[in-house]
Amino acid sequence: MLFASEPPVVLSLRHAVFDAYQRLFPFVCVNEPVVIVAIDEKSLAAFGQWPWPRVRLAELVKKTASYKPAVIGLDVLFAESDRYSVGAFASLIPGISPELVDRLKAEPSGDRMFARALHDGNTVLAMAALQEKNPRSSALPLVAPVRVSAKTELPFKRLQSVLLSIAELDQAAAGRGFISEDADDGIVRRAPLFARIGKAGEASDAIALSLGMEMLRVASGSGVSIRDLNGGAIEVKLEELTFPAQHDGSIWLRHSRHDDNRFVSAVDVIRGELPRDKLEGKLVLIGFTGLGLFDFKTTVLHENVPGVEIHAQLIEQLLAGVHLQRPGAAPFVELLLMILSGGLLIWLVPRMRVQRALLMFVAISAVLVTIGFAMFLCKGMLIDVAWPAISTTWILVGMLAGSLAVSDQQRRIMGEQAARIGGELMAAQRIQMGLLPDPASVFGDETRFAVAATLEPARRVGGDFYDCFMVDKNRLFFLIADVSGKGLAAALFMASAKSHLKSAVLMKPYDVSAALTDAQAEIARENPEQMFVTVFAAILDVSSGQLEYVNAGHDAPFVRAPGGPLTRLQPAAGPPLCVIDDFDYHGESHQMVAGEWLFIMTDGVIEATNKRGEFFGTKRLEELLNDTQLSDVPADIVGMVKTRVHAFAEGTEPADDITLVSVRWGQGRSNATP
Repeated sequence: MLFASEPPVVLSLRHAVFDAYQRLFPFVCVNEPVVIVAIDEKSLAAFGQWPWPRVRLAELVKKTASYKPAVIGLDVLFAESDRYSVGAFASLIPGISPELVDRLKAEPSGDRMFARALHDGNTVLAMAALQEKNPRSSALPLVAPVRVSAKTELPFKRLQSVLLSIAELDQAAAGRGFISEDADDGIVRRAPLFARIGKAGEASDAIALSLGMEMLRVASGSGVSIRDLNGGAIEVKLEELTFPAQHDGSIWLRHSRHDDNRFVSAVDVIRGELPRDKLEGKLVLIGFTGLGLFDFKTTVLHENVPGVEIHAQLIEQLLAGVHLQRPGAAPFVELLLMILSGGLLIWLVPRMRVQRALLMFVAISAVLVTIGFAMFLCKGMLIDVAWPAISTTWILVGMLAGSLAVSDQQRRIMGEQAARIGGELMAAQRIQMGLLPDPASVFGDETRFAVAATLEPARRVGGDFYDCFMVDKNRLFFLIADVSGKGLAAALFMASAKSHLKSAVLMKPYDVSAALTDAQAEIARENPEQMFVTVFAAILDVSSGQLEYVNAGHDAPFVRAPGGPLTRLQPAAGPPLCVIDDFDYHGESHQMVAGEWLFIMTDGVIEATNKRGEFFGTKRLEELLNDTQLSDVPADIVGMVKTRVHAFAEGTEPADDITLVSVRWGQGRSNATP
């Protein structure tokens, strides 16, 4: 598994997560148990450049010890003898008498004075960790015994050797601790507490303590014991102080912000200018901060701090009981989080819309982040939630990509089907419109009457229809009908109804009432969907103007004689066809005068709506038809009504089919198509 093998990319991301925990919640030390005596710019200006004479360092240690600290740790190596001793200088002066050289060499050296100060000051010296054998150190350093309770050898960091201070100083100190930080990509995140010195398998190897641990041991005056917890961790006990550490003897640092209050200047210590309680009972570190001597270390808080401050933060962390650890079970916890979060997405995403799936992903990611921060703050455990979150992201992206691929395939199939259906509907529309007669071509030479008609389906095909034809040389039959419903089903029913109505009229050309009654019986036999149709049907005797008509649930037609008002034909009451079985329809008659016209429409006209949701309505239609300026030519009437309805609708999708029929008797020839 990728995160178990821990390649650099995994470690980099994991460290970024752990760093984020600390940057958001840095450690805050309250009682400041550690003070750093800094060899800073102020001290170098007062006493000269480094290295200082050992007598000056002896003075610094003595002055520091006079404040009664718990222990003094020196984060400085003294691997060479004091070059400023009077004996060393005397041998370099040409012409000086041998007797004087011997007398000067007999004087106490700076190293001896410094060693005495180290001995009296309860001090701990630093020793540098080396990964190769040091030819100048053949023997193991003096280290305090460490009691280890473990079934197998713990995998502590192994040092081939260490670089010590000169023997005179090393033997005078109360303890010695190695200095070495684990820096990943240049950032100090962990620090070793223990290391083995010597080659593996040598009987002479020993466990050494880090500088901070050794200072705690010397300050407490107790021994150190280690117990293997068999879970990727060890338990370290130092007098009353007990804390966990990693199996390899290191500890994750809980960094605090750089704090100037930790530092005092060495010159102030030497001159006795500090308050007595500033160092009393504290763990004191002596180290460099001056330019040219500044040992920079980068922390996870993106701060560059002196190396000596890293030791101080480690000691503060241990004394405060604030610990970070990455248990051996952490990879299994992360794997479990990965399985649970990924499995939850795999189960939920197919059952959700994309928006809800994204919200679920955000919620799962938020839960993972919350778990990571909760374990960090409450348990001091470092759990890497980045890879569970990334795996969840991969799963989501993969599932969405698969869904998009399936959707795209379905979209193409649906597009092809829609194109095929669209083509079929276009063909159906052409067929449907082909079933309707064109009055201009059917009655083009007729001078006794004029007929105009138009049909606009709300969809590609619709349920409205009209018809007009001569049943004999003097009788004109015409009708308008509206099938319940819209679309393809209504269009199919319309074709059937139109065929049966025409057949019935041709069989009984002089009795429109009987024709409708017979037509209903035939239509009802082929009506499994229980649809119905409203019909206005009429026969006009074009020689006399006598109109015989039947109204089967349709809106009554408008009629207007020349110079007369707009009226409506008295309804020949009857239900739509196929509503009441075996209904016997009865007709009415109306005597038309020369020039009188009749206008019939389906309810798509009065139900037309605009963008404000207003209906065209009967009132607007009556005002239009009652206009004295309106032409009495059927084609003009039909065209004007259609134009006004379209203007009113303002491009709004029609709610129903619109069918218009107008018939005028007498007064010349006019059968143009509107």
